[in-house]
Amino acid sequence: MTALLRGRRPSTAERRRPRAVWAAFITSAAVSVVVVAGVLLPVLGLIGAAVGFTAGTLRVPVVGIVLAVAIGYLLALVLLALCISVRNGPLAWVLGVGAVVSTLLVSVWPLVAVALAGVDQVQDVVPFIVGLVQQALQR
Repeated sequence: MTALLRGRRPSTAERRRPRAVWAAFITSAAVSVVVVAGVLLPVLGLIGAAVGFTAGTLRVPVVGIVLAVAIGYLLALVLLALCISVRNGPLAWVLGVGAVVSTLLVSVWPLVAVALAGVDQVQDVVPFIVGLVQQALQR
């Protein structure tokens, strides 16, 4: 900033990002891609297999999952953009780790959402099964 006030352009050494910023960005982006490929895709495959195994009777909150994944990945992209835009190495690492954590949490969320939906669905079925057992015992 002081170079601009003096009327000269900043040299390339003054404009370069520290290596820590680049390391944080590259590492965070790579780990985020690995999380998507290694966590989200298998989780979606598991959910698809569960729906196929139950012949479609398992209710999957698709809209909630899509919204959560979209918002979480958007947050991760914003954090990665902030990571590359700062010039402070430790701050870049904090932003990069935040992006990875956001990606990881959102990648696991579909599994949690389907488990919660399954629990709700089972709670609806239990009274029906108890009623059938009681009717069978009364005969």
